[in-house]
Amino acid sequence: MLAKDVNKVIKALNVLIHRGIQDSVTLVVDKCTQLNTSPEEPDFIASLVLNFTPRLLQTLRDLFPDTKFSVTGIFCHQKPIVNIDESKNPELGDLLFVYIHTDARGVMRYNSLLFQAKKSRNVNTRVSASDQHQLKLYAEWPEFTYLRAGRLNGQKRNVLPKTIHDGAQYLLIDDDPETGLAGYEDTFPMGCATPAELLCLNADLATELVDFLKFKAGRAFEALPNQTEDDWTKMIWEMLEILKDKASRRKNIGISNFPRITTQEADGLCFTKSDRNLASFFQELQKDLWINGDGGNHERYFEREEQNDGAPSLILIESNERREG
Repeated sequence: MLAKDVNKVIKALNVLIHRGIQDSVTLVVDKCTQLNTSPEEPDFIASLVLNFTPRLLQTLRDLFPDTKFSVTGIFCHQKPIVNIDESKNPELGDLLFVYIHTDARGVMRYNSLLFQAKKSRNVNTRVSASDQHQLKLYAEWPEFTYLRAGRLNGQKRNVLPKTIHDGAQYLLIDDDPETGLAGYEDTFPMGCATPAELLCLNADLATELVDFLKFKAGRAFEALPNQTEDDWTKMIWEMLEILKDKASRRKNIGISNFPRITTQEADGLCFTKSDRNLASFFQELQKDLWINGDGGNHERYFEREEQNDGAPSLILIESNERREG
């Protein structure tokens, strides 16, 4: 989609995405109230991945009827850790958005947005002394070594530039739908903040995702990681490779033994074929999960504590302007 196409429906798009996000937060809070538990960051990420993705697909299909869409969500609680030579090792991130768009000519563009989640009932929140290692990663991008990342363990990545960029942000989450950021006009339950000692909201998540679809927010990456020197591109594809084999469970909100992916796609979806086509990449996994003889037993697709191949949770959006025939 071109920015001009998004701008034609931007008000409706923003409102519908906002409502989907707000409902996903309310579901967590209501469920935790029923179970007498306190909501945590992974609960909200799980709800976005499992409950927000079908709403997002329906919104995109309704507002852009001439474009085909697929939306895939994968919840992964076991996150990769990286070594940046600090006293503590930061997480690479909690949630990764990836957007792949194929225009009418078959040209593909790739966008990414990595979030570190943090609960907050204030529009401004200070990064604690115990979380300075996480801030350093997102603010300075020192060379890092993968830990708890399966086959990637020990490999080094050197992301440039060595400064803050739009591809990695903090996601502030209000855990009370009645107060703070959520529940009132012109407020929101999830907001984006640029990495800094004092995290100050610069946009709500709905607005950021609208800009993400316009390639105005996030960080672009390349199609072929083996043919680039860009370590951001390599890192994004490496996380996707890990995620295709992942599953998880979230007992705090009463979710266990659920399929590790939720794929929502338009009827007759037909993407341009390529070696790196993510539509077929995840559709094959879903086919294996539901069709090829598991007899309803999906245990081997779930994350286990001893696994050592963490990745951020994923929401993958694909759009295709090419028409059949």
